[in-house]
Amino acid sequence: MEYGTIAHWVKIGGTVFFFAFFMAVLLYVFWPGNREKFKKASERPISDESLISDNKNGESDE
Repeated sequence: MEYGTIAHWVKIGGTVFFFAFFMAVLLYVFWPGNREKFKKASERPISDESLISDNKNGESDE
């Protein structure tokens, strides 16, 4: 088997692998059972009161 043939099949294998990985990620993200988990994660920074500064002027504490 020559180098060109091996390189060709490795490229095809890599493409198939990453396409399958991408499809698995999309399936995980858009699975209906994960909706609530992602919704909670998206609201976490907003609901964390410790991240809100007492400084109303937008100035830094330095």
